[in-house]
Amino acid sequence: MQTLHQYLLILHVVSGVLALCVFWGPMLAKKGSPWHVRSGRWYSQLMYLICSAGILMCALVLTAPLVVKAADLSPGQDPAKFAAAVRQMSGFLLLLCLLALMNLRQGLLALQAGPARLSLRHWTHQGLVVLTLLCAFWTLWQAVPRQFVLGQIFGGIALFSSVGCLRYIHRASVERSDLLKEHIGNMLASAIAVFTAFFAFGGRKVLDLGPELQLLSWILPSVLGIGATLWYNRRYVKGRAGLKTAAAR
Repeated sequence: MQTLHQYLLILHVVSGVLALCVFWGPMLAKKGSPWHVRSGRWYSQLMYLICSAGILMCALVLTAPLVVKAADLSPGQDPAKFAAAVRQMSGFLLLLCLLALMNLRQGLLALQAGPARLSLRHWTHQGLVVLTLLCAFWTLWQAVPRQFVLGQIFGGIALFSSVGCLRYIHRASVERSDLLKEHIGNMLASAIAVFTAFFAFGGRKVLDLGPELQLLSWILPSVLGIGATLWYNRRYVKGRAGLKTAAAR
């Protein structure tokens, strides 16, 4: 189990580093261009690897925390308390993987499905959204009484995001601008997960951050990413509307 976990961790980290680089391809390329589509496909494939490896790692730890994380158990430490703490963190990381996977699929399918949204309404995708929603509730239920701040914050984000996905899926009708906003917003949201992991885990390892700065390294990328997503969506959709108006004249 430990060996499998290590191999999955290597796959997870390598895919994450590559995704950080590839992300800028579709971000900076002309939207709808061959390079945008090609680099976007590479980014999506890397994100599938990241999320799949992350979910499997979390499943292993949740199933057998004392086996997978045996090297982290200090002499004299209570195994039961150690296992409970490890399970809490793994459950939180599982939520982040599900959230990133849900955002990725929602962003891809929103554009592919068009206004009909048939593929978005397929049970496989809706099942993922509902699973993320339930995991968000579970994380909040665990985090609030234990004062687990990260679980409270990201549990709320996952709850809000999954409800937003379901609302879009079951909306009576959508416009072309709605498709673009859903695609852009969710693809950027999936990237926020990668940047958050990079700053949170990388910053902690390299910079030896204190508890307060560690918390900030988790929260700051999400705050900046959400702000950038809102700004980019508004700018891009308004830009397209302006082009259409100019063309009509």
